[in-house]
Amino acid sequence: MIDKKFSIVSKFSVVEKAESNSIVIEGYANTVDKDRHSDIVLQEAWSKGGLDNYLKNPIILAFHDHSKPIGMMIDYFLDSKGFKIVAEISKAAGNIYDLVKEGIIRSFSIGFTVKDADYDPTTDLFVIKDLELYEVSVVSVPANPNSIFSVRKSFESEEEFNNFKQEFIHMNLEEKEVKPTDSEADATKSVEIEKLVQALEAKISDKIEKQAADVNAALELIIESKKEKNEMTQDVQVTNNVEKLIADLESRFVEKEKSLSEALEGLRGELKEKADELAAIQRNKMTFEDRGTRTNIAEKDIDTAVLVAKMLGRRPQDTRYGANLIQKAGAHVDPMTQDWEQQFSTRIENDIRQRLVVEPLISRRIAMQAPTFHFPINPEAGYASWIASTAYRSTDGSSTGTAVDHTLTDKTIVAYKLAAKEYLGYEEEEDTLLPLVQIVREAVSRRVSKSVDKAVLRGTATAGTDPITGLVKLAADASALTTLDISNNDKFTVDAAQALRRKLGIWGLDPTELIYVVSQECYYDLLEDADFRTVDLVGSNYATILKGQIGMINGSPVIVSGEFEAKADTKAGAIVLNPSNFLIGSLRGVMVERDRNIEDQKNILVASLRMAFTDIISAKGVAVQKWQA
Repeated sequence: MIDKKFSIVSKFSVVEKAESNSIVIEGYANTVDKDRHSDIVLQEAWSKGGLDNYLKNPIILAFHDHSKPIGMMIDYFLDSKGFKIVAEISKAAGNIYDLVKEGIIRSFSIGFTVKDADYDPTTDLFVIKDLELYEVSVVSVPANPNSIFSVRKSFESEEEFNNFKQEFIHMNLEEKEVKPTDSEADATKSVEIEKLVQALEAKISDKIEKQAADVNAALELIIESKKEKNEMTQDVQVTNNVEKLIADLESRFVEKEKSLSEALEGLRGELKEKADELAAIQRNKMTFEDRGTRTNIAEKDIDTAVLVAKMLGRRPQDTRYGANLIQKAGAHVDPMTQDWEQQFSTRIENDIRQRLVVEPLISRRIAMQAPTFHFPINPEAGYASWIASTAYRSTDGSSTGTAVDHTLTDKTIVAYKLAAKEYLGYEEEEDTLLPLVQIVREAVSRRVSKSVDKAVLRGTATAGTDPITGLVKLAADASALTTLDISNNDKFTVDAAQALRRKLGIWGLDPTELIYVVSQECYYDLLEDADFRTVDLVGSNYATILKGQIGMINGSPVIVSGEFEAKADTKAGAIVLNPSNFLIGSLRGVMVERDRNIEDQKNILVASLRMAFTDIISAKGVAVQKWQA
């Protein structure tokens, strides 16, 4: 047998951000769906001992490099969908940890060998029935909805592939457990019902034959007894005994007939009950497993259950959708529903973060314990003193230099509440709400992310409506700004960006610490500048992982944002900032709440969070370019 190593690449997600030095990720290493080349790895392939060696030391690698361990697999699940992995990535993994945490690396790749398979030469289809897992890695291959796997593409030549096929060509594919389509599932269910009916009919037939045999035996005995009676003497005692025996046999015959009738009715009822049960399963298209087994519920299903429950003002397990999920997964799930809302809120927050462009640029963050938080800063520490070589020891302190009084100041950061409200029709039926769940979720994520980016970029510090002071206003208030004349058709060029950077003073000396954020108008101006280097010209050694990056100016990344106002007099077109002078505070993550407006016949969903943003040393670290008419 060819000892060939294959791989499956599949998407994972960050499911928990621990306060310690690790993060937890999870994802399906393999699903039972057909891949792009119609190859299939059955769910049973993972449960035949192929995991045993790996479980002895379940290390997680980076890019299949055995010299780069980055974490451990801490749990795994085998369910009807496939093989799911939960892994903990250590912060000691360095840049790999950061790439995973930021969602840049989001794929598992699992190496294994095939131990048993079926190959159909007419359809060129491989069905993997048994395998051995070698290693698990995180990789940078773009993630697909299902596992990316192909037997064919794992071979370097067609000849090698053909030799491999011959090992499995004799296998019988009729017994493979391929996940059926809806139409195939319906046909399968119909076959199952027919098989059950046939089995029960055979059972009835067996009972009838047995009962009939007993009855026939009784009839023969009665007939024989009557015949013998006629041949016997007319002795009264003998006649009475024979008559008694015949009466007893006739009574037993009646009881046998009654018992046979009851048995037939009972079996007919059992047949109808089982047939109805299978028909209901066929209609529901659901697979119910043993309630004692552990089955993982898909994140999307949990989120749908929580959001539908909020729309209806119930607990998830009290809705029809949530109850079906619990029944499908098993009894163990019921206590877990108390964590569903937390999981839902975490994933909503992750959805929002994936849409953000400006806010992630600020790397300094604190968890706030109260809406108003105070912390000390020391803007200027001064200089140390040079000591003369002769001043080994003195009584006037000259051997230790001059003391400097620290001018510590108190910085205050305030967390403000941001809320996105969605109105829904006043509906009570779950079926009418289910199609709205994804629409509502995406609308909430989009609105919150746009508002957060807008506040950090150009919040006006207007009490009540726009309370956060954004980067544009912080720069303008410090007069760290340049202007470009619209009437002269001025363009935002590399030279204009350098002039803007000059406004930062010592905060702008290191280009690797700076980030330009430009409007769409300025982005198109830069594209017309021959000195501007877009990402494709910068090269992989110099490109960053910042979302929205379009290029670099003299070693500083350039990010484009859609949250600038349209080009007009006094409006900002670009900023340059040193993120180290800014801080984001978080008092509370995203929370989704529900209320009901009876008068207007509306359900109200409100998603809210509480955050803060401030500079650390006032009037430093950011400059803004504005347009003038």
